[in-house]
Amino acid sequence: MPDNKTKTNKERTNRMKNPKTTSVLVGLGLVLVVAYGYAQGSTANTFINNTGQTVSGLHIQYNIGSFFLYQNPANTFGNVQKDGRGGVDLSSGTVAAGGSVQIYVINRDEVDIRNIRTWWWTDGSGILVGQTHNGCRNPDCTSP
Repeated sequence: MPDNKTKTNKERTNRMKNPKTTSVLVGLGLVLVVAYGYAQGSTANTFINNTGQTVSGLHIQYNIGSFFLYQNPANTFGNVQKDGRGGVDLSSGTVAAGGSVQIYVINRDEVDIRNIRTWWWTDGSGILVGQTHNGCRNPDCTSP
């Protein structure tokens, strides 16, 4: 009769051989690696806060409705709201005067989205800080 240690080791081995568990773990790992690779290895638009004051949000209007968005530094803004028509409101964050955040977006076909219609900084209430910018010179979106 096997002892408890042998039985426990056998149960661990059998769990790792479960094809469903292995598939889920491998799939999740691939998704994370691919997402990290896109966010780290691709060009981003850099939004520099030249308003002279700390801001808590950023609004960007892209020329495409459906996309994935990455921030660098990650989670600069804790709240990301997309409207489905190309608009995205980033809030619950802090970018100091003179500071910046990089935003990278791709669509479902993994194509860079570079055309920005308008963008502006906001305060904690979503109110405009500074001015509305029309477009941006890629990759630096300090000014149109």
